[in-house]
Amino acid sequence: MAKIMGRIGACMGLFIVLAWAALLLGYYGKVQWQKLQAERNTAHFLKAVQLERYDDAVSLFGEPLRRESLQALQPLRLVEYSRIKAVFDDGCVCGGHAKLTFQADGPAVTVDAVFSLGEGLKSGQICAGITNEQRLAIPQLGDWNKAICGSDSF
Repeated sequence: MAKIMGRIGACMGLFIVLAWAALLLGYYGKVQWQKLQAERNTAHFLKAVQLERYDDAVSLFGEPLRRESLQALQPLRLVEYSRIKAVFDDGCVCGGHAKLTFQADGPAVTVDAVFSLGEGLKSGQICAGITNEQRLAIPQLGDWNKAICGSDSF
């Protein structure tokens, strides 16, 4: 009888450990999948802006965005984007950061940007962190933040 109880206890213990491991792996896998989707969606939006496909960009953006506000950014161009990284914070994949390279009339300027995610892990606000030197080099960067971030005060 004691031998049977020992085996039952060992099986229950093993079951609990395996169930806990499965839940942990499932949750971690879900977070990694959400991060991948968020990075992919943000990259698709930025690619549409880079290629000046504004109708596509508007459909890929999770917040209200008008085609006209993207067209008004001219002559500012998004030349390159890189290091798109979604971040798990406060219990969700709600945002991340990236490097954006812009060019207007002069040399290209690379800025750090942060982004938020909207419903369906679509890009929400994408705010370029602008120094005073960068603002002087490309004054239109403030227009980017007004159109895509919602405010020029970032």
